[in-house]
Amino acid sequence: MARRGARRSGADHSNQGFDSPRPFQYQNTQAMTKTKTLIILAALLSLASCSIKEDRSPCPCWLSIDLSRCSQNSVTIAAWAETEIFSERVAVQDYKDPDSYEKTVPKGYVNTSVVTGERKMSRSGARLIIPMGHDADSIYAHAGAIKCFGEFAKDTAVLHKQFARVFVNVEIPQGHEYPYTFKACSDVCGMDMKDLSPVEGDFQIDLKLDQENICMFCIPRQKEDGGNLRLLVYEEGDVIETIPLAEWIDKMGYNWLKKDLEDIYIGVDYAKAEVSISIKGWDDGYSFKVEI
Repeated sequence: MARRGARRSGADHSNQGFDSPRPFQYQNTQAMTKTKTLIILAALLSLASCSIKEDRSPCPCWLSIDLSRCSQNSVTIAAWAETEIFSERVAVQDYKDPDSYEKTVPKGYVNTSVVTGERKMSRSGARLIIPMGHDADSIYAHAGAIKCFGEFAKDTAVLHKQFARVFVNVEIPQGHEYPYTFKACSDVCGMDMKDLSPVEGDFQIDLKLDQENICMFCIPRQKEDGGNLRLLVYEEGDVIETIPLAEWIDKMGYNWLKKDLEDIYIGVDYAKAEVSISIKGWDDGYSFKVEI
């Protein structure tokens, strides 16, 4: 600063013989104008942003959701506080960097959801609902409860299997026609995206055997005890038998709280009037038989 002052002092003495110092005064006015402009801009910015000294609690939190462990092509990402904050469908390949997907959220607890596999199921708020007469979609999902009290927070999406495939295999003696039809029923009709819990409601689907006398349908995560999952057996339009699947599956120790639900295999032997239930496969896993 001393050197700058000396140079300006020398310049003033050398110009004492001139009549007017207008060029020097004009440059100085420009500098003052620029300084005032910068001060005004800084003041405006300080009003619109959070400074270090002021209370930062009203400022939002930057929430990043790591999608690098998702192998699916696209996912639906949503978040809620007291109400929904955002929801959108994104291509996973665009966010392979762990910190590349970021959103601002209000400070506090935030529920996050990452879902894929939606086809027939419809969205109602935070719930995915199965249309009447259809089975569940093959949903893979993640849900998080994230503390977003600081400037930054992070969630890592790891998607798990939220459905169980139920296979029904009917053993029919050669040369015989099977006179019965089936309907699967339950008191769970969907999934809550916030915590992956079951949504109560009426679920019904008519089942048709294929050429190998097998039919398959998907059910969402049921209540912890299996709820009211059942198989209705019809003959000429009348219910002749109700198979309490929830009760029998529960006796096998099936865990509806497991992160990845296992598939269920049901064998119906027409000649022996017997039903067998197994988990994972026809020949392995747990099994259970009961006469009907």
